Amino acid sequence: MYDELEDEELLRIRELFAFCDEDGSGSISFKEVGKVFAELNENLPNDEKLRKLMEIDVNSDGTITFHEFIKLYKKLVLSRARELKIREAFKICDNDDSGLISVEELKKIMIEVGEDLADDQLEEMVKDVDLNGDKLIDLEEFIQLMGLK
Repeated sequence: MYDELEDEELLRIRELFAFCDEDGSGSISFKEVGKVFAELNENLPNDEKLRKLMEIDVNSDGTITFHEFIKLYKKLVLSRARELKIREAFKICDNDDSGLISVEELKKIMIEVGEDLADDQLEEMVKDVDLNGDKLIDLEEFIQLMGLK
């Protein structure tokens, strides 16, 4: 679990955990957890916070251990970083800045990365994620294509 985190990142996580563990108990209570979301700039409704916490509170004791805290951190922060990278990739693919990726734009990108796909293959890729049927990929569809949602 810790091996995919850099030492500096792990130190920041420890510091954040200690900061949020107001009573110094070595775990974060659900009462203290609001501070976690505030520090991570997550403005979620209380029911969504509770749902996320219940997902990571594996022993169901109503507190978040450091191990569980790392899971929450990775879920919130690292997925946000991944989404930002996907958004950057979308901008690169969206050559005409229309907010949409056409089959032609997708073909150009695929050729640039060494994948020379036939038009019908590209159209099938678009069709697989094209939720609104416009034969174009918008940002939300692109995020889905990249496997984030």
